[in-house]
Amino acid sequence: MRPSVDELLVAGGVEAPDAFWSRLAELWPGAVPADVSHAMAGAADPSLALAALARIREAAATPLAPFYEAPASAARLVTLLGASSLVTRLLLAEPDFWQAVVNEEGTPEALVPVPSVADPADTDGLWRVLRTLKRRRMLVIAARDLLAKATLEETTHGLSVLAEDALELAVQATRARLVADHGEVLAGTDPAGFAVLAMGKLGGGELNFSSDVDLVYLRADEAGASAGGPRGVLSAQEFFSRLAEGVTRALHQNTDDGFVFRVDLRLRPEGTNGPIVNSRAGALTYYEAWGQTWERGAFLKARPVAGDRALGEAYLVDMEPFVYRRYLDYATIEDIAAMKTRIETSLARSRAKGWNLKLGRGGIREIEFVIQSTQLVNAGKDARIRERNSLAALTALVEHRYLTPEDGDVLATAYRFLRQVEHKIQLVDERQTQVVPDREGERSLARRLGYGQPEPSTAVARFREDCTRHADIVNAAFTSVFHARRQSTAEGDPRFAGVLAHLDDEEATRASLAEFGFRDPDASSGHLHLLWDGPSRSPATPRRKKLLREVGPMLLDAVTQAPDPDLALRHLADFLAAVGARSSFLSLLAENPRTLSVLVRLFGTSGFLSALLIRHPEMLDNLVRADLARVTVSKEEMQAELVGLVAAAEDYESCLDVLRRFRHEQFLRVGINDVEGLLPFHAVSDQLSDLAEACLDAAWRVAVEETQARYEVTTSPARFVVLGMGKLGGRELTYNSDLDIIFIYVPLSETAGSVAVHEYVTRLAQTLMTSLQVQTREGRMYEIDTRLRPSGNAGPLVSSLEAFARYHAQRAQLWERQAMIKARVVAGDPSLAAEVASIVHRFVYEPAFPEDGAAEIHRIRMRMERELAGSERKGFNVKTGRGGLVDIEFLVQMLQLRHGGAVPEVRQHSTRAALAALAYAGVLPEEEARALRDGYAFLRALTNRLRIERDQPVEALEREGPGLAAVARRLGYQGTGEEVAARLLADHAGHREAIRAIYQRWLQPDA
Repeated sequence: MRPSVDELLVAGGVEAPDAFWSRLAELWPGAVPADVSHAMAGAADPSLALAALARIREAAATPLAPFYEAPASAARLVTLLGASSLVTRLLLAEPDFWQAVVNEEGTPEALVPVPSVADPADTDGLWRVLRTLKRRRMLVIAARDLLAKATLEETTHGLSVLAEDALELAVQATRARLVADHGEVLAGTDPAGFAVLAMGKLGGGELNFSSDVDLVYLRADEAGASAGGPRGVLSAQEFFSRLAEGVTRALHQNTDDGFVFRVDLRLRPEGTNGPIVNSRAGALTYYEAWGQTWERGAFLKARPVAGDRALGEAYLVDMEPFVYRRYLDYATIEDIAAMKTRIETSLARSRAKGWNLKLGRGGIREIEFVIQSTQLVNAGKDARIRERNSLAALTALVEHRYLTPEDGDVLATAYRFLRQVEHKIQLVDERQTQVVPDREGERSLARRLGYGQPEPSTAVARFREDCTRHADIVNAAFTSVFHARRQSTAEGDPRFAGVLAHLDDEEATRASLAEFGFRDPDASSGHLHLLWDGPSRSPATPRRKKLLREVGPMLLDAVTQAPDPDLALRHLADFLAAVGARSSFLSLLAENPRTLSVLVRLFGTSGFLSALLIRHPEMLDNLVRADLARVTVSKEEMQAELVGLVAAAEDYESCLDVLRRFRHEQFLRVGINDVEGLLPFHAVSDQLSDLAEACLDAAWRVAVEETQARYEVTTSPARFVVLGMGKLGGRELTYNSDLDIIFIYVPLSETAGSVAVHEYVTRLAQTLMTSLQVQTREGRMYEIDTRLRPSGNAGPLVSSLEAFARYHAQRAQLWERQAMIKARVVAGDPSLAAEVASIVHRFVYEPAFPEDGAAEIHRIRMRMERELAGSERKGFNVKTGRGGLVDIEFLVQMLQLRHGGAVPEVRQHSTRAALAALAYAGVLPEEEARALRDGYAFLRALTNRLRIERDQPVEALEREGPGLAAVARRLGYQGTGEEVAARLLADHAGHREAIRAIYQRWLQPDA
């Protein structure tokens, strides 16, 4: 049931409703309209509304006359009067402006355009004009906000535009006065540039009703002295200093008309000790030499808002290397942690005065901290998250997977809520506060925010519940930025701390390492010394050794639990040598125990991935990024991300670096999740294959653009596709796989500019291969193998569709039919893909399987075993050796060629899918299919573990030796070294013999 007007009044703090209505009747000529009565009763503060109405009647009764005849307008006016004494004061100062404000006849900018200044020499006149502009705009913005006719974004935008307009007007008028007195300052023949940079909330376009405006003034480098005038000549520095001072006073000075905005200049170079205006070069020099992390954070929101905006934009481009570090700067982590501690200290002080929406637990500052710390760490290499506005930044962080959609949504909702509460506090009397008031103030605030309906008696309780809920959500996100607090060394094995404390005793150190399970205590002792002392070029500081004493026991504990402790310690030492002996790296590990655990396990599992991380230590940030929790990423997501990254690259070389960084980062993501046991072998292959296809697609697009530019054409003269073969075609890539590909095209014209189409597509293919293979500062992406093309190395690099079809119809051999089973278009023109697939299908499955086909496939298989597997006295080749992967692949492919023409279900690209299809179709007995599936899964997992261990293709499993136990542990075997090695060899022997027996029944029945 809707509450009565008396119930609303009582809930609003009115103890005597009858006296209230009597007083209102005295102030309102005639009967009080119902709309006005309800607005009075439901006002944030009914008593304030009544007092304001009385004050207005006494001061200026005439402007009220139109409202007596318009109840709806009168109700809105009463709502405003009961919400803000500031609005009442502004209305009294602008009696001719009431109806336009209350009846919402336009936007703030339309209702109050920027005025002109009649006489720039009249400083008092400029100040009056600026304050009138502020008063009228503020009145419109406040009214729209309090009447719930504007979103948060519209309100903050309107306030920010007001500040920009006031600044521009002040700059123009003040400079005109200086030029009249001293002459213009020129840079060449043009007036020298002067820019006003907005920082903080104005930079983000998100001012509140009582914000300071944080400004930095900048002048052009090449400015000379002023030309001279009635008051003499000024140097460029003096001229622009007076201009900056004049603009500051024009906004900041309090007069009888109030002030425009409080101005804060403490973010300029050297703060209050620095000059009020800096040259572009001087400011850059300061930040390059002395800039700190908090100053980097300040410039995340910087933008030019007045004066020479081109100068401001150029300066911000110059500042990008300072603000946006290309790679994760470990010192940033430490500085951000210190900033976090300082914030927490300030929060503790503020709690005694009530909840501070800005600085308090779960407040606005914590949301800003989450956003800006993420940007500082990641925006150097990902320009897509360089957003100044907080809400826009949250959207970008979600879109590019630095925050989950759920976290982004709740933080954005909390931010809007907190900013709305902040506005409703400050609108009472333009007070510069973010503290939630108590008692009557809290009740009025809740009603101002809309909590007065439908249950006025519970308004404060519901408001408090929402405050608590949003604060808890924000604080949880804020706390999670650095995951866990540092663990105490007391939690670790005290023996590890003892080793670090007595490193100078070499014999004792080696004995301890041997006790911990290190196979080579001598070498591991050297690695431990490197860990402690740092590399010679960057020796450890006392702070670093202090941190190592704290985190070292945890490190050693993790190292001893790695599959290969010697390898883990060596890689850890090599990594430290790559990054330098920085204490901040250890701080990062101390703050992130999960990162420490994952890093050490990676170092003790994969020489290949460790080498990748050591060559690119900047990728350590991937271990702490939020999206690392995403075990799988779809090909479409990878492609979409690459499109954005490539689009932001400046030139071809930058595109190549972008592609390589992306590939390395995704490789690391897949590898870490593999090492952590989160991806089975087939999911690893799926992810690596999706990654390769996404990179191929992006590289193809880059190559098309480059080739068209080279030949000065705007459209391609041919349709062009990349046909994936082998493991790429079968979606079975492993960590070190080459990409087997064939290039096919269909001409659309005879020439491309001045060259033949075949020359054009050959150049396109070469550019694509270069894009993938060439070594840049970021490394290489993939090795490319094109030997499976028609006629192999003797044939042209690129085949026309006609020539491709003719070759396979007339000249191709059985092994080529076998290879084409896996052929699949992986990049290029989609319209050509279906035609190529049709030709491949006809070639592979339509001809009858020859009578001697099985014998021919067996002959090739035995040749591979002899020539590629070699002697197995020292170890087993799990790919080409007896009972290896090739046994399964050749058997499956023989059955596909024999039955694929009549049984479409078996026409699968991957071996795993083909095995399942052959069993489902009844071609392969279920018992044999199960044995082959189990053997295939075992051998593929084993191959992955062998390849992930080294930075090269490896399929050899040792018969004995310490490395065998490490491989077993990588596969998840538990027990002593001898036990796990024996079980691994036994399992391998069982699968190997089962596979060979089935192979022989089908392909060597007479053996």
